[in-house]
Amino acid sequence: MKKSYFLFLVLLSAFTAQAQELRLKKGAINENLPVIDSIGQDLSIYLPSDFDPAGSWPVLFVCDFSGDTNRALRYFQGAAELNGYILAASRKLVDSTQLTDGVLRFARSLEFLHGILPLDKDRLYAAGIGKGGEFASLMPNLVRAVSGVLTAGAGPPNTELLNAREPFDYVALLSRSDYRYPNMRLAEEPLSRKRLDHHQLYYNGSGGLPDEDLLGLGVATLTLLAIKAGVIPTDSVLVRETLQGYRSRSDVMRQQGDVLVAYNMLEQAIDLFDGLADTGDLKDAQRSLRRTSAYRTRKREAANLALKEEILRQDYAYYLEEDVLNFNLDNLGWWRHQLETIAKYKAGASPEDQRLGLRLEGYLRALADDYIRIARTAGEQPDDDALVLLHMLKTLIDPEVPANYLTVISLASKYDDFGTALFYLEELLKTGYADRQRLYDLEHTALLRISPEFNALVEKYLQEARYEIPE
Repeated sequence: MKKSYFLFLVLLSAFTAQAQELRLKKGAINENLPVIDSIGQDLSIYLPSDFDPAGSWPVLFVCDFSGDTNRALRYFQGAAELNGYILAASRKLVDSTQLTDGVLRFARSLEFLHGILPLDKDRLYAAGIGKGGEFASLMPNLVRAVSGVLTAGAGPPNTELLNAREPFDYVALLSRSDYRYPNMRLAEEPLSRKRLDHHQLYYNGSGGLPDEDLLGLGVATLTLLAIKAGVIPTDSVLVRETLQGYRSRSDVMRQQGDVLVAYNMLEQAIDLFDGLADTGDLKDAQRSLRRTSAYRTRKREAANLALKEEILRQDYAYYLEEDVLNFNLDNLGWWRHQLETIAKYKAGASPEDQRLGLRLEGYLRALADDYIRIARTAGEQPDDDALVLLHMLKTLIDPEVPANYLTVISLASKYDDFGTALFYLEELLKTGYADRQRLYDLEHTALLRISPEFNALVEKYLQEARYEIPE
């Protein structure tokens, strides 16, 4: 049975100016810290099981915008344990409505951690998933103490904000099915010009998060970059094991037919281990892979689809802006056709076609979400016309998500467009939606929900209506 260890730290907090005793469990997530300072109370901390307060430890500060901080920490927990990193996250970062508020909370949280734990001041890293990762990539330019970034399922940093005089380490893990993949590829050259030591580790799949092994390699890459920079001494065992991890993953990907991912792993490894280990075998494997017909075929196919993808993305951006500005509901048929085309790509025989379909769908979803956010917050009042059109489009993109139908029903009823409201009510009920109470409580539908047509549809699909239906 694994023993439980407890760490007793008696310290002077810079925030409360009084001695506080923290009891932190190793190998587990510690939350609800018994401290007076509000920043400390909002923190969750993970200490690796071999944590020793006499040492100096790197930290991954996880920027979570999902609202489930502990879930985000659990995702990084295995990689942190394997590589000897402390994890920390603030439960209140998601509540920061302005970038400035988020940056200040991040900086104060990092300062608090530095006051209670023996952190390596040269190895303070920001990390995150999705939007949290994109926020994390801003931190090195806004909080000088941050020396690197690790992201999973997130887009690249804004290269225009990067300062070549203050470079940082950047490791990104991203699916080739993610709509941000083309942006990440385009960012590789600008990141090099800005002198960032960057490593993008791509993987295949349906666009989900990287597996634990790849995440572990990502964290180990941060450690090796610190070794290359002379921040910490060389660890020959770590160098050898991480090199083998890169090579093994490339071999597995090649055997599975994922030759472009296999090539990427070799390419990143050659760059990473230059000066740390002999990369001759890696270069030989790269040359061997490059000569195969499978690699040449996949590379050519991916290049052709990349051009098609760029054209389609430009079309989507142009026409959606036009439709929103002009409240052009007549163009919904064209959007339906685009989504049918995307569905064909997703069902295609070629894996590259399938990934293209997933990326296009993700791009269109993100584009619509951006416009929805703008329509809700751009002026003193939300732009209801834009919101109606955009949520109609979202019912085509995500036909199983009830919230989009409900928004259309509510806003259409607000302006007495009961025909549209009833149409989307039936479309919603066809999906199997069964929350009768929510339908009768929906905002702006006071007149609609007492109508015979509304209740007839509810009775047809849910067997029982609230109000009597005249014969």
